[in-house]
Amino acid sequence: MTKRVKVTIADFAPLKENLNNPEELALYETANGNIYDAEIEHDGYAIVDVTEEDYIELAPGEYQLMIEEWVNAGQIGELTLQTKSDPADDKALLYRSVDASGNEVQAPQSLSKKVVEMVANTWFGKKKKSEIEG
Repeated sequence: MTKRVKVTIADFAPLKENLNNPEELALYETANGNIYDAEIEHDGYAIVDVTEEDYIELAPGEYQLMIEEWVNAGQIGELTLQTKSDPADDKALLYRSVDASGNEVQAPQSLSKKVVEMVANTWFGKKKKSEIEG
């Protein structure tokens, strides 16, 4: 499945250990901080075509999914909740409320993607049976 991602490699040491080709390492360094379309594999790795001939493979911690435009996340009464990636923080999402005409009612607020995930898992995640219930 193709998704929009931002390359966010914080530590190049593991790549330097695994890549013995300086030209290949340069592809990762050049891509870092940029946004691309990527093919996300079932194991979470992202394949990014950096040029027509060259691609890089990113581990799940080396990229962030990006939503560049406001998208509707749902309705809260008469208001529509919208979200998009926070341009100031790769690991956060912006949320805002708009009315039926699309006018902003609640200013954008930034929330960590990790907080959103934890809240979603708490409220909507499937509970594992305890070993006692087994």
